[in-house]
Amino acid sequence: MAAALVFQSFQDLHADLTGVLVNLGGVLLLGQILSWHYLRFAPVLSNKRKFARVFVTLAATTMLVITVVKTSLALSLGLVGALSIIRFRTPIKEPEELVYLFLAIGLGLGFGAANPDTAWGAEDLRVITTVVLAGILIYLALIGSKGAGTLPPRVLLHVAGEVEEGDARALDRVLDAVREIAPRVDLRRVDRDGTRLEATLVLDLDRPEEVSRLVERAGEALPGGTVSVVDGSSFE
Repeated sequence: MAAALVFQSFQDLHADLTGVLVNLGGVLLLGQILSWHYLRFAPVLSNKRKFARVFVTLAATTMLVITVVKTSLALSLGLVGALSIIRFRTPIKEPEELVYLFLAIGLGLGFGAANPDTAWGAEDLRVITTVVLAGILIYLALIGSKGAGTLPPRVLLHVAGEVEEGDARALDRVLDAVREIAPRVDLRRVDRDGTRLEATLVLDLDRPEEVSRLVERAGEALPGGTVSVVDGSSFE
């Protein structure tokens, strides 16, 4: 009788371990697909390769945590206490990064909460998670491809230079020059200290290729000055 119980326990442990490994394999595969999708379709300007490496490990870690605590209320409460002392200091610079992070967490949750002993059926959480993830990724790919280029590129222009004493039209010349190129010009800041003039503008361009022409015209409007252009997509 004791030998039968030991054998049955060994079989149950082997089945559980096999199911967990299958779930882990699915999470790693789908996490890699999620990383590839982020590199291919996410419209972000940060270091995409460095950020994409997080998705696979985040999904696998989430699956591990859910697999461990889902059968025990005490472990679940302990997890809440442990997570309450964690502080994340890395800022999320763009909303798309947060979307992909939640997708990775949802992937880990779906596979971690699934019963590793059940067959892959329509009601299995693993199948539901895979289908929903695929649907979201297809949607993101479609809106990413259709929406590319529909919004004008927005840039932040900063000009600074010396002007003649009493020259009251220096700023007007800069504005007239950039309005020849940008259909929308938003003056954000002007500083005048003696003969020193500095101005910051947010511009919407029809095409990204017009940046070089913008720099040239702004430099002509303020001879001897400095002109800098940076991405202004975060400015409204």
